Amino acid sequence: MKTHTVRRFGEVVEINPRRWNSVAPTTPVSFVPMAAVSETSGTITEKATRAFEEVAKGYTLFADNDVLFAKITPCMENGKAAIVRDLEGGLGAGSTEFYVLRPGEEILPEFVFHFVRRASFRALCKANFTGTAGQQRVPRQFLENVPLFVPPLDEQRRIVGLLDRAAEIRRRADAARAKARAIIPALFLDMFGDPATNPNGWPVLSVGDLLEAASYGTSQKANENGEGIPVIRMGNVLMDGQLNTADLKHIVLSPEEQERVSLRHGDILFNRTNSKDLVGKTGLWDGRFDAVLASYFIRLRVDEKLTCPTFLWAFMNSSFMKQVLFNTARGAIGQANINTKELKAFRVYVPPLPLQRTFAEQVIRIESIARALDAAAAKAEAMAAALSAEVFG
Repeated sequence: MKTHTVRRFGEVVEINPRRWNSVAPTTPVSFVPMAAVSETSGTITEKATRAFEEVAKGYTLFADNDVLFAKITPCMENGKAAIVRDLEGGLGAGSTEFYVLRPGEEILPEFVFHFVRRASFRALCKANFTGTAGQQRVPRQFLENVPLFVPPLDEQRRIVGLLDRAAEIRRRADAARAKARAIIPALFLDMFGDPATNPNGWPVLSVGDLLEAASYGTSQKANENGEGIPVIRMGNVLMDGQLNTADLKHIVLSPEEQERVSLRHGDILFNRTNSKDLVGKTGLWDGRFDAVLASYFIRLRVDEKLTCPTFLWAFMNSSFMKQVLFNTARGAIGQANINTKELKAFRVYVPPLPLQRTFAEQVIRIESIARALDAAAAKAEAMAAALSAEVFG
């Protein structure tokens, strides 16, 4: 009876196989740039077709059932890896920053894919990077000598099936969550009308008219050792206005400063400084934990006798307002800015407060569904991680 054996990676997987010699120059082949490999799904999102003579030099060559694995930072850490299939004529070319991993007879492409996609493996690769900052790469020698368990093929198929099912649950949950949250802007337009035309003739006020206060966050330096209180930074507010607090830093502040920049439920977080296409990102603090705000933001506290925080948050995230923000932002491409005076001057229609509150209740229900989907996806991911840890060590 066959059992698991421990092998060096380079013994069971050919890394960067030899280039092709017998392909006619005009033969069509698939072209896969680094950007075409999804770091979230581990799939190739699009393929172009080029003549072989266009890609024969200066690119990495591969074939159906090879595994592409990004070797350069930050693509490797982000999880850019995929099995290539359905290539034009079975052949393809792409970035030289890919390692091409060709499984031998003892190992399945899917098994190799799941092995290199693990977060723990990517952390190990990062710890062995060579090169200068911004151009660090996984050394080939390190990759060749990584040990891995190689079970019999039937066992590999069983393991791959379990990992694939967990990944599919994650993909479906992600897709359902995205659809749930896409309902919010559609609901906003349905209930209130397009802000560009104000078809219902709602009264129009400035943002400043609706506020109790507007203030900047703290400019004190944050730390990564968990000391102090969490600080919400630019990356914690996404382009669609959602919050992502998976990556947090902390900050130590005096009691007076902490009180000045603390967040409470319903605070609106306006990203005043960023690249021109991202300046104006607007989040809504839901009070999920005690936190303070970084200086890249303006904290808005609305007068809830006049407007509902959820309504103003959704207005600021409407397509109309995003275009207004883009047109208003001043400065270079890398560092645009909108100041408090400009923010307060923006015009906003103000529907009846009961209608705004009805909208906020609907948003709470949608977000509840989205959080449940997040939990289901996290559970599937934890199951897959536990299985991977057991299989791969």
